[in-house]
Amino acid sequence: MNNTLKRFVPLLLLLALLLSACGQKAPAHADLQALYDHLESEGKLPEMIVLSEKKVESYYGIDPSACKQLIVAMSDDGLRVDEIWLIETGSEKEAEALLTLAQSRIEQVCAENKDYLPDQYAVAKESQALRVGSSVALFISPEAKEMAELFTKAFTS
Repeated sequence: MNNTLKRFVPLLLLLALLLSACGQKAPAHADLQALYDHLESEGKLPEMIVLSEKKVESYYGIDPSACKQLIVAMSDDGLRVDEIWLIETGSEKEAEALLTLAQSRIEQVCAENKDYLPDQYAVAKESQALRVGSSVALFISPEAKEMAELFTKAFTS
């Protein structure tokens, strides 16, 4: 290889790296508080109690300091299973662990209500737990499917 060509090889490699990065998508991010407010204003939620960070950590073992955004709410009516988690973590690995926790929560709510409140068991059975990037949502609600769609759309808007 001649000297002129040798000088351009590193430059060509750098250019190839830069061009390959152009097609990469930016990390997924959404305003989860705005999504929660929208669900509330549209009447998709019953009266909810938003849990403090201390209660979220105590009830679920979720470390609030590891979360960029954290909204966990449950129905204030003890006979309803409605529950929502909207959480953005610091990494996809943390989000995957939270998704597993959310799926376990669905199983727990189903088990608690199967023989006790069959109508609420049916709601829990249709729950949605999903992850987009480093964000996780749990929707235990009669509107879970629609809420999951809104959560997913929040990352493309």
